[in-house]
Amino acid sequence: MDRTDVCQGSLGNCWFLAAAASLTLYPRLLYRVVPPRQSFQWGYAGIFHFQLWQFGHWVDVVVDDRLPVRDGKLLFVRSAQRAEFWAPLLEKAYAKGGGLPWFSHRLHGSYEVMRGGHMNEAFVDFTGGVGEVLYLQPDTPVLFSAIRHALAKESLVGATALSDRGEYKTEEGLVKGHAYSITGTHKMSLEFTKVKLLRLRNPWGRVEWSGAWSDSCPRWAALPEEWRDALLVKKEDGEFWMELGDFLKHFDTVQICSLSPEVLGPQPKGGGWHVHTFQGRWVRGFNAGGGQPGSGEAPSVWGGGDGPWDRGGQSGLGETKRPTSPFPPETETFWTNPQFQLTLQDPDEEEAEDDEGGLGGGWGTLGARSGRGGRHPKCTVLLSLVQRNRRRLRARGVTYLAVGFHVFRIPEELLGLQDSPRRRELLAGLLRADRSPFSVRRDVSRRCRLAPGHYLVVPSTAHAGEESDFTLRIFTERQHAATEIDNAVSADLQVLTTPSVPLEFEMEQLFQELAGEEEEMGADQLQTLLSIALEPGDRASPWTHPPGEIGLRTCEHLIHCFGQGGHCLTLSEFQQLWYRFQGWQATFNKFDADKSGTMNSHELRLALNSAGFQLNNQLTQLLTSRYRDSHLRVDLDRFVSCVAQLTCLFRHCSQHLSDGEGLLYMTKRQWMQLATFS
Repeated sequence: MDRTDVCQGSLGNCWFLAAAASLTLYPRLLYRVVPPRQSFQWGYAGIFHFQLWQFGHWVDVVVDDRLPVRDGKLLFVRSAQRAEFWAPLLEKAYAKGGGLPWFSHRLHGSYEVMRGGHMNEAFVDFTGGVGEVLYLQPDTPVLFSAIRHALAKESLVGATALSDRGEYKTEEGLVKGHAYSITGTHKMSLEFTKVKLLRLRNPWGRVEWSGAWSDSCPRWAALPEEWRDALLVKKEDGEFWMELGDFLKHFDTVQICSLSPEVLGPQPKGGGWHVHTFQGRWVRGFNAGGGQPGSGEAPSVWGGGDGPWDRGGQSGLGETKRPTSPFPPETETFWTNPQFQLTLQDPDEEEAEDDEGGLGGGWGTLGARSGRGGRHPKCTVLLSLVQRNRRRLRARGVTYLAVGFHVFRIPEELLGLQDSPRRRELLAGLLRADRSPFSVRRDVSRRCRLAPGHYLVVPSTAHAGEESDFTLRIFTERQHAATEIDNAVSADLQVLTTPSVPLEFEMEQLFQELAGEEEEMGADQLQTLLSIALEPGDRASPWTHPPGEIGLRTCEHLIHCFGQGGHCLTLSEFQQLWYRFQGWQATFNKFDADKSGTMNSHELRLALNSAGFQLNNQLTQLLTSRYRDSHLRVDLDRFVSCVAQLTCLFRHCSQHLSDGEGLLYMTKRQWMQLATFS
């Protein structure tokens, strides 16, 4: 298997095929994706097995060998050797996933969703590595050294010539709006001039560069014969050499995916990098908070921000070259986004400079070295944010969102801020230490150089309310600690016990009037009572708009929570209910800032905290999704229903808790009663 086996067909997936061609340069990587000892002779069963990395895990994909053809020829990718089929079978595995769902992982669902993409997406899926996009300028320094270092580290490298009008061929034989593999480098001295060459490959298997150092260029005649024999292949196979200067004139991006992040820095003496992986989701109305308000210019840092490598915009095949603005819009909900605390202790070792003035660790370390000579010690941190499972939903109109992340420094005195009732107010005062670009890509990565200390990493979409699953990976050269900021599930003891507070005379009279001779009140009567009690009357109303009546279903929840029999309320039971209801109403009013009779669903967690409940991210997300309306608002009825059910659940659970174990023991009937109510 080699790179000439990958020739593009009629599907617009050059990004995938350029990555597959690069994969053939490293048999060890290739055999991980395409396990060996599979053939049409020995042990043939009509199916073939592949392995691909998907968001933190290697998955098995099994496909049959039925391939689409037209007029007896393969419709999509094919090999120059008609008897080789590993490339079209890999393409099918990536496009469709397993046709045998009982023991195979399903990936994208169709060939159609593979139209258009970025090489790094396939690079990462082939290796489990981390991809970075380098935006080029004519004077980009140490690019050659970085590419050479990356290839030596078995990294996958590609390049794109961006286009605003799709794919088209230039006079020099290049294809704009197209992805190329970078498969080699060569440096030589020619008449006292250093010549730096890059070897590229067009995944079409044809159409080559016709300028300097192309296959037919007369400059090859000036080289010794052994050099020509080693470098030059005069064949229309899509592969060609280019001088670095010409490459910088005609190409806009380089995409590098390192098998491990060593390509982005020196090999640490203690071994490989330290990694933390988190799976998360942005949920509309809960933690899809959008970009940071008032984002300003980030420092021009090598490898990101507005530096020469990364302009933070869209790129790829058929996309615009640069965005109008690399910054997300302002939003008041930024601090509701998922948050991760990172602690760095030991700075990196000092790196040695290479013979070209750059650092042996590659591009990321330039200008931010650690160690001596008056420089401040720094820690190398590589952050990678990946949107999950959106390509497979393309047929439903789902596309990649503009995503990125911010990194904030946490002062020592605010380390406990996640447990503070003033948490959001304190967060807004944090100083930003770094940020990624916000890009419409599946993978957004950023290499940071941070001083030892505590940091808050906040991944977000550019716009509030956009939902997506994501994977966040944190790599450091030295040991680090990382955790998602979350709460332990608990309730204030006062929530579970209600003091006996006498009712006002008017309220007691109203209860007796509605309860009748039986002196017990059902859900209908309770709804009527609460409707009367919530009427503004002659008193000053706390709402610009009335909060609306409490629904019958909520009244049933209240009776179930406070009534001993579960079907009606006595006067003493209503006393307890009314005491709690007034407290919940006061909490609701506190977070109904505009007195509209509703609160923003983003405030539900804070309101529940104020009511005495500490819930983790998962539970709060579920409750928000359940109790918000289509406008992402929570009215009094929904809030009271939520708090009543939580009160009941915590009371039930406290009765069945085993001392010291933190475990619940229930009969099946007890569990069914609890589950039916909730």
